[in-house]
Amino acid sequence: MKKFRASLVAGVLVLALSLTGCSSLGGEKWVAKVNGDTISLTDYNTRTADVQKAYEQQGMSFDSEQGKSSLKQIQGEILNSMIGSVLVSQDVKKQGLDLESTEVKTAEDNIKKQFQDDTQYQDWLKQQAMTADDVKRYLALSNYVTKDVKVTDGEIKQYFDSNQDKYGGQAEQVKASHILVKTEEEANAIIAQLQKSTNLSTDFAQLAKEKSTEPGAADSGGQLGYFAAGSMVPEFEKAAFAQKVGTISTTPVKTDFGYHVIFVEDHKQAVKADFTKVKDQVASDALNNAKGLKFETYFNDLNQKATIEYASGYNPQDLTSTPSTSTPSTGTSSTATPSKNP
Repeated sequence: MKKFRASLVAGVLVLALSLTGCSSLGGEKWVAKVNGDTISLTDYNTRTADVQKAYEQQGMSFDSEQGKSSLKQIQGEILNSMIGSVLVSQDVKKQGLDLESTEVKTAEDNIKKQFQDDTQYQDWLKQQAMTADDVKRYLALSNYVTKDVKVTDGEIKQYFDSNQDKYGGQAEQVKASHILVKTEEEANAIIAQLQKSTNLSTDFAQLAKEKSTEPGAADSGGQLGYFAAGSMVPEFEKAAFAQKVGTISTTPVKTDFGYHVIFVEDHKQAVKADFTKVKDQVASDALNNAKGLKFETYFNDLNQKATIEYASGYNPQDLTSTPSTSTPSTGTSSTATPSKNP
């Protein structure tokens, strides 16, 4: 079960516990039915209250308009997590899996080791809107689905090459700032002005604050920090990586956002990690990744085949993604920024 996204945590707001539009079955109000099994309003409200309390204890404020606007999205996340748990529970029962098996207990103990004590673990479960049995069921089903997964030497090496930062390596990176304007003429005028500068760093930041159309530039001075290949739109990235350190663009760089003047402040070459020193860890990580992908595929199939009915006002399909399938883990952008993946 995935941890609530940081964007949701940052925007959490008043979580209403007295909700309207609920259906009832035999006197018990419900918010959703998954293949005929109900998720009760009582259980849903309890988990919602636990999540709210956990974030309040961390100093979260629930009074802002931003918080209120995210209410339905938060509710959708909680309900989706509960639906995911029901789907897993149903399949665990179908497959006749043992929640007290050695494999499940070992995996559960490994998760608990990440916490100081059981109280902290229980608090974490509440933050995830989960129960200890939910975790056991995920672990049991994951072990069942992925028990035969293996990775080849080639796949291990490929995983290593794609995750250099995990093993002491570092991708090639550029540190840059930019000034974004609407027309090429404006950009050329800024370039001409900066070419006369005797203190390029200071003058560039000041012009970014004054002239850049990027919303955050007034505070950041156009600073983008370090970024690796694949982080920015192709035109911007190609220009930045080709530019010498300490220089500005000689001509404006056009993207879908407008025209950019780029100032490259630093350029770090790639650092290759030593595969021989971390091979065993990479093999373990690659195997876990392969297992995760197989389980995700398996779960998505369960979800697609499921019959899910929502009480009026509770369908989260327009607010959130499908129910989460990842193993429990303890782990803002502007449209004017040339980021490829905001």
